[in-house]
Amino acid sequence: MANMHDCLQRAMDAGELSQDMGRAAQDQLADLTAKYETVHTPEAAAVLAARDLKESIRRGRRSRQHAVLNQLATMRRLETEIDNVEDAKLVAALKNLVEHSEGSTFQGESVQSLSHAYIKSVNHALADVLKATGRDLLGNSRQKALMTDIMRELHGQTTGNPTAARMAEAVRGEQDRLRNLFNARGGDIGEIEGYGIKHSHDGAKLRRAAGRGITDMAQHKAAWVDNISDKLDWHRMIDKRTDKPFAKRAGQGPDTPARAQEFLGEVFDNISTGGMYNHKPSFQTGGKALYNQRAEARELHFVDGDAWLAYNAEFGQGDPFTSMVGGLHSMARDVAQMRVLGPNPRAGLEYAAQYAQVRAARSGNPKLQDQVKRAGTRAQQMLSHFDGTANTPHHEFWAQFFSGARQTIVAMRLGSALLSSVTDLVTLRAAAKHSGLNPNSVQARALKLMASGAERETAAQLGYVADTLANVGALSARFTGETFAPELTQRLSDFTMRASGLAFWTDMNRTAFQAEFWAMLAREAKHGFDDLSAPTKRLFETRGITADDWDKLRDERFLFTTDSGEKFLAPHAWRKATDLSLEEADGLSMRLQMVIEEQMEFAVPTSNLEMQSFLTGDTQPGTWIGELARSGTMFKSFALSLTINQIRRVQAMDNNWTRAQYAAKMFAGLTVMGAVAVQLKELAKGNDPRPMDDGKFLMAAIMQGGGLGIFGDFFAAETNRFGGGLASTLAGPQIGLISDTFGIPVRAVMALAQGKDTSIGRDLSNFFRYNTPVASSLWYSRAAFNRVVADQLQLLMDDDARRNWHRQAQNRRRTYGVDTWWDAGDLTPDRAPDFNNALGEMAQ
Repeated sequence: MANMHDCLQRAMDAGELSQDMGRAAQDQLADLTAKYETVHTPEAAAVLAARDLKESIRRGRRSRQHAVLNQLATMRRLETEIDNVEDAKLVAALKNLVEHSEGSTFQGESVQSLSHAYIKSVNHALADVLKATGRDLLGNSRQKALMTDIMRELHGQTTGNPTAARMAEAVRGEQDRLRNLFNARGGDIGEIEGYGIKHSHDGAKLRRAAGRGITDMAQHKAAWVDNISDKLDWHRMIDKRTDKPFAKRAGQGPDTPARAQEFLGEVFDNISTGGMYNHKPSFQTGGKALYNQRAEARELHFVDGDAWLAYNAEFGQGDPFTSMVGGLHSMARDVAQMRVLGPNPRAGLEYAAQYAQVRAARSGNPKLQDQVKRAGTRAQQMLSHFDGTANTPHHEFWAQFFSGARQTIVAMRLGSALLSSVTDLVTLRAAAKHSGLNPNSVQARALKLMASGAERETAAQLGYVADTLANVGALSARFTGETFAPELTQRLSDFTMRASGLAFWTDMNRTAFQAEFWAMLAREAKHGFDDLSAPTKRLFETRGITADDWDKLRDERFLFTTDSGEKFLAPHAWRKATDLSLEEADGLSMRLQMVIEEQMEFAVPTSNLEMQSFLTGDTQPGTWIGELARSGTMFKSFALSLTINQIRRVQAMDNNWTRAQYAAKMFAGLTVMGAVAVQLKELAKGNDPRPMDDGKFLMAAIMQGGGLGIFGDFFAAETNRFGGGLASTLAGPQIGLISDTFGIPVRAVMALAQGKDTSIGRDLSNFFRYNTPVASSLWYSRAAFNRVVADQLQLLMDDDARRNWHRQAQNRRRTYGVDTWWDAGDLTPDRAPDFNNALGEMAQ
């Protein structure tokens, strides 16, 4: 022991080894020696301890070298990619490393679209698994018993269920593929047979392990350790101090129970404190590099699937389906980050930002220097929104509370969002034409997919899995950007999205666009790169798909043919069929799918990262400023994202005439479909269509077409459709809900103080009318709920109900020019909607 100890001391004294690392190694040597002395002579224990310490250091050195080499290679590539853009495009290039934007001329890969491509590849490989166990209307796994057997098989537990065994093998295949991709980019995850599924521990549940009301954290730790100890396979768990298993043979308890208890205590401390217990303070931001994080998360190994399921039920953060699919999707996002930005993505992005700043400084343009500096900051914010660190709560309780409130508001407000989504027909056709597709074919395929199970089966043959089937986040994220919420409220909002038909509508439109894109590529396969259609060639050139790449992709042998004989160049199917090396095939197929994903964002828009970072910046959930920002931007980020994307597309066009034509068609199309949405919403409320021959309707249609329909109400009245004023609308629905809630008692007290009758019955019934999740929101139940439930409640609580309804009808007739086809207070309608009313004075 003395020799090794002295060697370490001499290395520290000579400055060859840092004091912290040297002392840590000496402590580890002492611990190893003490352990080995219990079964060996002191001399043998010293030799074994020194040998194991050297091997541990050697392995760590190899891992670090692998990561450093990958980071250096990434730095060289980032330099080249930034050098290939002109000075005026430096700002866009930095942000495009995280999220692609039209017209940037940046040909490198983008984290966001590449992660979508990888996630699609996972879903493609697990198509059968997802169809069998994916989410149903209530958000539960479709076949819970099968899902349970799959989890057992994944943990090496034989179930006798061949379907579960086959599906578990498919999941293992994707785990291995992503692990190898992760390692190829600088990671260090070893292969572990029967590893199963990584746990998402719920820190709050760990902190209550001994029961509610107990404040002594030591008791919680002891209860958790006692609960989990007999569920673990100690033979497959490695003691970092020895780099050897805790138990010599499978089925045995730990050789040194005291060390095992200490180890579990460390795990508890790290999980319950969000990883801060053993965090070493430094000048670096962003925590550990990605290449370190994945291996460290694989420390706990369960005896079998039942043990995993039992632990997950008590201390897990999600159900088995979420853990299985969410874990793979999370890994796919990490691979995308490391492929674009290196083993330490934040460091890679910072290097790119500094390299661009040097370029800007040498340009002699002070304005460009400032713009590039701000772009670097914005890109880091965008990466934070991508990897979820922007949603790290400052105060966990309040973050959960307000996030849950927003998801509940989704269930109150977005049940009729399908009616607004008719504008997708405009963006779908415009994106199709811009990409070289036939807009009529895309629309026809979308209709067939919606109407025909056989057509959906054809899409399934291609391996296309509906995004919402594999979704483990909030389905409302398309409109809100919200992904962090308590499970109960998220299920409520997801049910609203599914029950309203919006999830199905979105899935089918995205499937149609992608399938037509694949079919178009198959038709183009007979042409060389120079003979491609102009839109396809332009798209490939702007996104770095070369002639050599195309020659590999268009090989007729690897086209996918469905049972109906239709051919597709589907990237995921091509990747499996091609005879290229796995690494080359995977890289090229993901780049092609990345291009498709970027075009699909124009076809069926969502809320993008740049707009999210612009609207909320670095604010954290659980802070007052963070929650105000999230409330104020709720439902607005979608419209702003749609607008900025279309503006960039127009700017990227070749000449002013082309720009003017595109902009005019888009504006006209969105306005027309916005008008359709306005009328559909009136019908859903029990009203006749609005007259379309006045300026108020035109402005409402324009606002609705751009996704900000709620503001269209203010062109005709002082309140929005939910009864709130402009101030509360600008502040967001969350602030509006708080205002509505506290406004009821405040108005009652003020009325009593002035000696007037309170309107508390009317206020309470209207609060119930507008704020009942699902029932008051769904487009097909809204009118019935108002008349059969809310109106009857108001009749019981408000003596002036019918008089108020009469005044509202007069005001509605004066403001909007509409009557109701289902009168307030009536249990059934007495007539059909008057569609002639839409023509206004022309119908008279």
